[in-house]
Amino acid sequence: MDPDEQRAAHRLERSGLTVQRFSKEQMRAGKTPDFRVLKGDEFRFFCEVKSSPRDRWLDQQFEDAPPGTLVGGARKDPIFNRLAADIHDAVKQFDAVNAEKAYPNVLVLINHDAQCGFNDLLAVLTGNFYATDGTAHPIYRQYSQGRIKDEKNRIDLFIWLDDYKPERFLFSQTNEIHHRSLCGIFGVDPNEIAQIDP
Repeated sequence: MDPDEQRAAHRLERSGLTVQRFSKEQMRAGKTPDFRVLKGDEFRFFCEVKSSPRDRWLDQQFEDAPPGTLVGGARKDPIFNRLAADIHDAVKQFDAVNAEKAYPNVLVLINHDAQCGFNDLLAVLTGNFYATDGTAHPIYRQYSQGRIKDEKNRIDLFIWLDDYKPERFLFSQTNEIHHRSLCGIFGVDPNEIAQIDP
């Protein structure tokens, strides 16, 4: 396991869960998520881990520039595309072993980028920018309604583990049975989950 997979495994273990890797033969045969997750001897869900590395774009420019040269410039923010790509890739891995959605799919996103945060995940999933006054502004619909429009609903729980801020859980609530199962596993009262305007 790489360090981020270990971090995700430790988080799941804190909830009394056990992670199990797929066999080398299964991984060679095709795509798989990172883990099968069990509670006791009972299989409960599939889990994939994706990492958001620290953005080194400006650092690389400094390293490559001759002394005294100005660096930087305008560019599109890569965070939203990176998160959408992580969701897209994770769904392909889940579908390879759970195409019928017989079990819940859980995506653990581990963030190492100080410029990226949980609100960016909300933006990609809902298409909204959420202002501090509580209003929602639909300015990110090209992500939420793009290639992940249907795929995002195949993930039942997003767990956000951040180097800079507390962890967050985001339940998609697209499958009532899986939703209740995951709430029970993680000790979350479904009635206390804050609802987000889509």
